[in-house]
This record gives sequence, structure tokens and C-alpha cells, in this order.
Amino acid sequence: MSDIFVDGVRAVAVANGVARIELLQLKRGEDVAKLEPQVVATLLIPVGGLRELAAHLTSSMERIEASQKDTAPDPANKSGDVESALRNL
Repeated sequence: MSDIFVDGVRAVAVANGVARIELLQLKRGEDVAKLEPQVVATLLIPVGGLRELAAHLTSSMERIEASQKDTAPDPANKSGDVESALRNL
């Protein structure tokens, strides 16, 4: 088995009961100073499996959001707030 890191999704298409999800990675293009999205793989999953996948992802996001609220950084301490710094890039 191999792992694939993705930065996002380009498109989702459904045909003949199969969802095709194009997975993106940010890679250096001709301009080495700039990252460009490139399709690195396509996830093929039956629509029934897609429903289960969506439920698992939704549940995971809810747990992540709940844990972030519980461990929210002190707004007075901006120096250690990495998430805030990344959002402001």
C-alpha cells in the first residue's frame, strides 16, 4: 500500500455508479517560486462507498472542530498562534 498526500480536490464526477475524485498536490511549475495545483491521483469509489466516506469525513471534521474549540489559543498571545500566522500569509 502507498500513501498519497493531497492538498485538495479538483473535481468530482459520477458516472455508472462510480464517483471519480481528482486529488491535487501543490507542486512547483515552470516558475519555481510558485506552487501550482496538479492532479496526482483519481480516487474511484462506488457511490454507496462515497456516502460512507462522506459520513466519516463529516464526523472527523466535527471532532477536529470540537477539539480546536477546547484548545483555542489565548487571543492575547499572538506570537505563538501558528494557525493565525498561516491564515494571514
